[in-house]
Formats: sequence, structure tokens, C-alpha cells
Amino acid sequence: MRMRKMAGRWGQRIAIISLVAATHPARAQDRDTPRGLQGRDVVVQGDRLPSTKAPPPPGITVESDRIVNRLLDEKAQMFTRCAPFFPPKILRRAIDGQLNRPTTLFAMDSFIRANQACWPDMPSPPLPPPPNLASCWQIYTVTGLPVCRSNYDRGAVLEAAIARFAPDAALTTREVDDPAAIARMEKREKERLLFAYSDEKIRAQAMQCLVRAEPDETTRMVHAHGDPALQTQYVYRILDRAKHCLGNPERIKVEPLYLRYALTDAFYRWVVAVRGVDSLLPAA
Repeated sequence: MRMRKMAGRWGQRIAIISLVAATHPARAQDRDTPRGLQGRDVVVQGDRLPSTKAPPPPGITVESDRIVNRLLDEKAQMFTRCAPFFPPKILRRAIDGQLNRPTTLFAMDSFIRANQACWPDMPSPPLPPPPNLASCWQIYTVTGLPVCRSNYDRGAVLEAAIARFAPDAALTTREVDDPAAIARMEKREKERLLFAYSDEKIRAQAMQCLVRAEPDETTRMVHAHGDPALQTQYVYRILDRAKHCLGNPERIKVEPLYLRYALTDAFYRWVVAVRGVDSLLPAA
């Protein structure tokens, strides 16, 4: 398969670039960028998942300095629980637009402003000019790793938008292996990533490979929206089963919240390609 062949060339570099929610400091400002079933086993179509408290499989470690990541995700979740997701046509431009293109950034900024009463830490008037609210909003972890708040805002919004507007979204192995769907995916992604940085393109390709390798597990992860502990176990399973997408590294360090959103984005792109539509979101 073409994606598998490509994955072998990326090697260990992918495991670092694609799985950590960081941004290059020099690019941070200009880049347009039910609860867990505690103590119980979860059985899904004959596949037994570990307890939601279980550690990741051997070879996969969790980023230790995650206080900032969790804080940013909590704020993003607060926003999506409160926001009425209006107007959807602006959200559609923000989700389906070209990465890093000003019009895409402005659309996300407009969506935040339209729901500004729900956005934590909204600046006091006068508000900064667009598209400031959709920019990186870089925050450093204790160890000095820069993290973009926009990654979590956008990820949480997309995840909630799928649950709201496309609750039937799903993928199967037959669908992602269909030559017509693959051709549509490659064509659409080439256009969407036209303004993306090289590391963003590599990360997108790795996530698309992971989803294609494990379409059923990714579908279950997305449909577990609202149960982050369960979603994390699906993230671990997808990584463990599809390491070839990362070049088969011996060790992978991951920030599960960020990776969940990256996988959700790739899932969305695949569903759009499989269905042969422009978007899963309403046009008006």
C-alpha cells in the first residue's frame, strides 16, 4: 500500500513530530494555526480494551509534563460545551479550509467571536484584531516546551462538530482501501495542505496512515466522544497496532489529548473523501 511504503521512509522522526502538541517557537506567532468506566473492562465487538486507568502498551510512553496540555484542553472543552455552534457556515470554512491560509484563520476567529461568551479567557474590550483569537496563543510547559492553545480549541471544536452534525460518521477497511476514495483523499489533502509547513504535512500523512490502518478503532474512538478515558485507550490501541505508520520506532512518546484530536482530524478527512462530499458540516 502506498501509505505504508511512505511511512517506512519517515522513521523515528515521525514519532517525535507527530505525537507531541508543540510548535516551533520561531513560528508560534505567525502560524495560522459519560466519564471513564473506572476499574472495568470495556468490550467492543469481541475486542477487550484494558481498564480505562491502564497504562499504554510497552514501547509507548506518555509525555510527563502535561499540566499545560490538560489546562488548555479543559478550556477547549468548556468552550464546546457552552457554544451553540453558530453560525455553522463559518465553522465549515474554519474546518474545511486550507491549513494556515488567512481565510481559514479568520473563519475560526469569527467563530470564536460569535460565541465569545463561552470562550475562556476572552480579553477585555477592545478585543484584539482578527485573526488573533485563532492564533497560537503559545504557552510554555514547566520543561519549556511550547504548546499552542489553538490546537486544542480547534480539536475540541471539530470533535464536537462531528458529534453534532455528523453523528453517523464511520469508516471501514473496505472504504479506506477503495482506490476512488484514496484518489479523492490525496487530491483534497494536496490542496488543503498547500500552505502547510513541512512538519505539518508529515504529521497529517502519519495521522491519515494511522486512521487508514485502523478505521474501525478510530471510528470507535470518535464515537466515544464525552468519555476521554475510553478514547485514550483507543488512541493507545491505534498506535500500538499501526506503528508502521511512524516508521516502526522502538519507543513513542505521546500526548494523548493532542493525538486524539489529530486522529479525529484525519478521520474527518477520510470520511469526507469516502463520501465524496465537500464537508460533513452544514453550509448554512
